[in-house]
Amino acid sequence: MIQTRWADTIVATLADAGVTTCVISPGSRSTPLVAALAKSGRLELPTIIDERAAAFYALGIARASHRPVALVCTSGSAAAHYLPAIVEASEAGVPLLALTADRPPELQHCGAAQTIDQIDLYGGFVRAAFDLGRPSEAVAAVRRTIAQAVTASLGPLPGPVHVNVPFVKPLEPVAADAPAPAPLVIAPPRLAADRAAVARLEAAIAAEPHGIVVAGAGANDPRILAMCARAGYPLLAEAGSGLRFATRSGVTAIDHFDFVLARGLAPAPKLVIQLGAAPVAASWPAFRDAERWVLADRYRDPEGGAHVIAGEIELVIPARGDSDFTRAWRAAEARAAAAVEQALAAHPDSEAAAIKAALAAWPGAIQLGNSLPIRVIDQVATGGERTVITQRGAAGIDGLIASATGAASLAPTLLVLGDVSFAHDLASLLVARSARHALAILVIDNGGGRIFGGLPIAKTAEPAVFSRHFVTRPDVDVVAVATALGVRAVVAEGPHAVARAVATAFADVGPTVIHAPVAPTGARDFRTTTLEYLS
Repeated sequence: MIQTRWADTIVATLADAGVTTCVISPGSRSTPLVAALAKSGRLELPTIIDERAAAFYALGIARASHRPVALVCTSGSAAAHYLPAIVEASEAGVPLLALTADRPPELQHCGAAQTIDQIDLYGGFVRAAFDLGRPSEAVAAVRRTIAQAVTASLGPLPGPVHVNVPFVKPLEPVAADAPAPAPLVIAPPRLAADRAAVARLEAAIAAEPHGIVVAGAGANDPRILAMCARAGYPLLAEAGSGLRFATRSGVTAIDHFDFVLARGLAPAPKLVIQLGAAPVAASWPAFRDAERWVLADRYRDPEGGAHVIAGEIELVIPARGDSDFTRAWRAAEARAAAAVEQALAAHPDSEAAAIKAALAAWPGAIQLGNSLPIRVIDQVATGGERTVITQRGAAGIDGLIASATGAASLAPTLLVLGDVSFAHDLASLLVARSARHALAILVIDNGGGRIFGGLPIAKTAEPAVFSRHFVTRPDVDVVAVATALGVRAVVAEGPHAVARAVATAFADVGPTVIHAPVAPTGARDFRTTTLEYLS
């Protein structure tokens, strides 16, 4: 009876603290928690067999909803499969609660089945870790601990939290009446920026008209747009920042900055303000001689030498009119945009043409895969109000299909990923079948990891070594695999076919895999041609 009250208290506290979804992976040792979740009826309970996919699915929901999502699994190696998603959540600041069932202390370190040491299993990748110990009469302490766990996931730096929950046999619930718990208020802590440092930045902006703002992943605060408009600073926003796809009235938006910077088309700034993570554009880093400020949730200055302000910030700056500096940047943007259109016409079989066509046909949220997709989209995407989701925390290629399916539980979602990333997460196509809204999985197939073609190893390694160990062509029949797993799938060759397939997918509920073959060197050829037009 005590164990049943214990599990009921955990579930009630999660719900009282604002958690609305708990992703379950089946197992025996987690029986008390699963039974309590099912009895409560207060949380949505997706069930996903593969713990790795389950964690990325939860990550997708949490990232899209900005709310903590819980995970429940059994003991042993099951919990270890959460690690990749927990790493991403930690680096990206996404709130997750991993509740791992465990054996009680008397079964530890004695060879008991499905038992490992789960204490501190996730190391420094979690914001906090709690072990509830053996079920006891201290139910109030359990409620307090779960409240602490939810609070820690929300701030001051949001991220994952681990709660280890030992259970003893018998695991099946026993009818138990319990007094109603006291009301629970969760007040997420916030990290406030140092006011003196903010004042120094305000003074620097007021004194320097030749400045730019660079928005990397995670920099989606719309207040920055007002700052750019008032300061007269051009905005170089990556697609992954979310500010690329926002209403930007009065802002000098430089969407083709990769080419503007590569060809030096605009005057160099004297002040650079970086928001969020460092940019991924091929032409970056740039402007090392400028005064640099980084505004982020934590220290994000790999190069060093910048003034870093961490925490929430509100800037008060005077309005500045148009200037020769901003006009020169607008002219550079127009020139680069024209060159891009010419290059797209010259390379209809490129990643750039396929992605451009997909964006035009899809009005909903988009999730961007890493490696080439997130770089190519920066070269062709302009405006359009929409939600953007990326996995730029740890910047890995794993779990993309599962996390996009989580996002598609809330709204129609387009996932753009490469063929290697698709092959890496094939098992998650089983999860994709549960998408509640339209989920278009656009597989840009260039025959392997072509991003390595732009690295020095492409020229120094033997061709056979480079192909086998770096390009790693998956040789997967995308349509056949998806169809075999019960997912709609089509081939779309060329931008017009991609646009039609994407529009059709948006009109349907559930997943559609779109296999878009492109030229193996399409991304590199497109960029080279664009730069040639700008020479």
